[in-house]
Amino acid sequence: MMMRTRSCAAAAAAAAVAAAAIAGCGTVGGPGSSANGQLEQRTITVDSVPAAEEAGLYVAQAQGLFAQQGLTVKINSITGGEASIPGLQTGRAQLVAANYVSFILAQMAGSFHGKPIDMRIIAAGGQIQPGTEDLYVMPGSKFQTVARLASDHARIGLNTANDVGDVMVGALLQQAGYQLSSVRQVIPPGGFPALLRMLPAGQVDAAWLPQPLGEMAEEQFGATPIADFDQGSLEDFPFTGYLGTTQWVKAHPNTVAAFLRALRAGQQLADTDRSAVETALEKYMGIKPIVAATMSLDSYPLSMDVPQLQRVANSMFQFDLTPGAKAPYQVGNMVHQEPGPAAR
Repeated sequence: MMMRTRSCAAAAAAAAVAAAAIAGCGTVGGPGSSANGQLEQRTITVDSVPAAEEAGLYVAQAQGLFAQQGLTVKINSITGGEASIPGLQTGRAQLVAANYVSFILAQMAGSFHGKPIDMRIIAAGGQIQPGTEDLYVMPGSKFQTVARLASDHARIGLNTANDVGDVMVGALLQQAGYQLSSVRQVIPPGGFPALLRMLPAGQVDAAWLPQPLGEMAEEQFGATPIADFDQGSLEDFPFTGYLGTTQWVKAHPNTVAAFLRALRAGQQLADTDRSAVETALEKYMGIKPIVAATMSLDSYPLSMDVPQLQRVANSMFQFDLTPGAKAPYQVGNMVHQEPGPAAR
């Protein structure tokens, strides 16, 4: 798989910018303090799907950027966005890093599994790029096109229900002249790691695998990508973000601000210093150096672009993931508004 290259000069510049950003707004007055005041909570748990789209989070952790802000961040692995919502509801996790679709659906409903939920998006995560989100089959498979998968009502493995996978597969099928209902979705309890085992075992005909799992499937089993989701209406698609409950975000403004300073420095490094990403993903995901070195990487925005983010809700409406809605949900209603300098 072709990887994106990054120049040494750009990487060095990014590292300097990240270091300056942290130094300029580092902890003040000892542990638990921040540039904007005392942290309301010094230890937080962030639920995250262990995939390359959250490289900014893992880089920030590996580089000690959260610690420099007086924060202890515990990263807990999850199978998908929907699986993380109960953790937010109970307070087991304070923030979650995952795709937007499951959260928009829950926000529209106002509840999840019968319990109320209200959330805010505090930061962008990853934005897909060529080779980062692909549909894979095993070598020698009769399914070499999306159209063949649809015409044969093939089994396609997705990580969780009501997820961005529905949007991505729906877009591919629409381009081929089919609908999402043309294929059989297989959703294992174990998410992506389970799909990595099920594909070579013949339990699914094709599987959506993000990086680094896609590269692992190629390296271990000779799996081949037959479709890249970064095309057509999904090119440069805003894929993941960081969310918390509205109550927690509003009650912890200094903690949120400290987290965002560290995360943005991590995003800056992830977007320009490939070696930082490789080191972090090898450490926290346990992947082989060859996988880290050859996998494709997402892009990692430093700010949220609401019109760009609205593409997610528009696609959800287009592919009937919001039944009963007469128009796409306005995602700007979920976006956390950071206080200006005067309010800090």
